[in-house]
Amino acid sequence: MKETILIIEDDIDLSNVMKDFIANDGYDVRQAFTGTEGLRMLEDCEPALVVLDIMLPGIDGIAVCKKIREEKHLPIIIISAKNSDYDKVLALGVGADDYMTKPFSQIELVARIKSHLRRVTQFIPVQERNKRKEKCFGNLKIYSDSYEVTIAGKAIEFSPKEFQVLDFLSDYPSRVFTKDQIISQVWGYSDFIDDNTIAVYIGRIREKLVKEEASYIKTVWGVGYKWEG
Repeated sequence: MKETILIIEDDIDLSNVMKDFIANDGYDVRQAFTGTEGLRMLEDCEPALVVLDIMLPGIDGIAVCKKIREEKHLPIIIISAKNSDYDKVLALGVGADDYMTKPFSQIELVARIKSHLRRVTQFIPVQERNKRKEKCFGNLKIYSDSYEVTIAGKAIEFSPKEFQVLDFLSDYPSRVFTKDQIISQVWGYSDFIDDNTIAVYIGRIREKLVKEEASYIKTVWGVGYKWEG
């Protein structure tokens, strides 16, 4: 079965160009031209990934991204004419997994879609959860196969990329990783990802863990980060 990609972009010409390139690689592509339409289609077509413009009529892309992230774990690639660090960090802060500045290469867009989909593990049925890879650190449990995290039995929600960073670091307790090493292992490319991006992700992960009175990611100043379980 073809994986579905949802494009939410009000520029019809650009949307059609993206659709052609993505469909040419074997994906089922759906299009929405407003934020409201995109949110409605999100429920109708159950996409594997969303390509989302920031500047949309009505509900803007940031608000749409927030709404998607409240309900879904799927990857979100933001596309925007805005190229400042502030805009990129803002998009990441509301749950985006990637950010591409217009104009961009359609070939690169398809490559990034493939990269994100390769890194996302589908949730497994409840009856198979006893087979999943489980890591325990006190009350904290990380289930690598199902992208789940619990603390004292309470489920903690992480976006796909937040989880992948968390999962990667927790695989190597006490080992220090530079920001470049984290980028390489989790994203596989570095055109968009920079030091600020990694800091944003680490900050969001810490905020969720500390909220539950758990803290495992330590900063090694001048080097990077490590997991202390």
